[in-house]
Amino acid sequence: MKWLAIALAVLAAFVVALIVGPMILGDKGYVLISLGETAVEMTVISFCILVLGALIAWYVLSRLVLWSLSLVTGSHRWFGTLGERKRRRAFYDGLHAMAAGDTELAQKSLAKTTNGDFEGVNYLASAQIAHTNGELSKARYFLEQASDFANAALPATIMQARIDVSEDKHNDALERLNALGEKEQENKQVIRLKAQILAKLGKWQDLQNNLSSWRKSLPKDDYKTWSQRIAKGKFAEIASKQGAVELKNYWENLPRKMRHDDTYQAAYVQQLLDQGMHADAQKLLVDWQKRGPNSLLFPLFSQLNIPDASPSLRLLESWIKQDEENIQLYSTLGQVAFNSGDDVLAEKALLKATKMASRKEDLLLLSAISERKQDTATALQFYKEGQQIAG
Repeated sequence: MKWLAIALAVLAAFVVALIVGPMILGDKGYVLISLGETAVEMTVISFCILVLGALIAWYVLSRLVLWSLSLVTGSHRWFGTLGERKRRRAFYDGLHAMAAGDTELAQKSLAKTTNGDFEGVNYLASAQIAHTNGELSKARYFLEQASDFANAALPATIMQARIDVSEDKHNDALERLNALGEKEQENKQVIRLKAQILAKLGKWQDLQNNLSSWRKSLPKDDYKTWSQRIAKGKFAEIASKQGAVELKNYWENLPRKMRHDDTYQAAYVQQLLDQGMHADAQKLLVDWQKRGPNSLLFPLFSQLNIPDASPSLRLLESWIKQDEENIQLYSTLGQVAFNSGDDVLAEKALLKATKMASRKEDLLLLSAISERKQDTATALQFYKEGQQIAG
């Protein structure tokens, strides 16, 4: 409205000048317009007012025409401020409905915001609702619309890639993520998704090559987890394609730093166990834990299933002497002894563990020992006690 006030002020000043000027000079002047046999005579003041009126009428008429066209073309300003407020209200109503789980109302509300300026958030929300409802083609349509907005382009790409993954189009998803800019490549969600895709495709070497550059962007726990998965994946691939002998050769040829990394050690022992090479696995578990239990290697003792488990049993008993209140040590000792056929030692260790705390796995193992001794009553008692414990 500011421009209109200025225009009216200028017009008023001009009209005053036209009226006062001739009065001061004492000569109003006149204008004669001849149209065939018709002649129109008017003062200069009247003529100027007529011209100004025509200009104002032309301006108003042009604005009216533009406004009328906006109704037809669907311009987002056709209702002015009132329309903008309605779209904003619909936008918030849509988000509230989505949060409440009312997808039908959310879709209906967000559909009213497509001509508004919400930086693509409305399209992202609509895509999320469509994805939740299993309408993947519709979700992709909304994500394409969201990609036209700078701030929404990255989340739209991530959502598109996740849809690709859900449809087993892992290569398409990877290609989509690789097309992002250098800055976007450092996004945590992009990195996590790329890591999952590479793992799914079995591209362990590519994943390993990228992991070092992702280290700054990933939380420490995530980095460690992916290191473990890479090691397990590579060892499993070698064992399945080339056999256990080649797996051992591969391990021996790894750099010293990797062979001393407990993440790689745990993955290697796990693969030996999966290949049925329990004697080799036991030797490494004992050798690599002479200084004490390792959080990654220690749990693997319970998988040992070998007649001669004496090296493991001696090591576990030595740890118990140093930490007699460690229930996990007693439980693991009982499991290893049970697997090796030493039911006497297994029962002794597990009873000690259950006195410290009743745990389902220990009670079920005691039930199995009693059953092997054909003591069905005791076996049933331990079994019932174990089943009463959650987990």
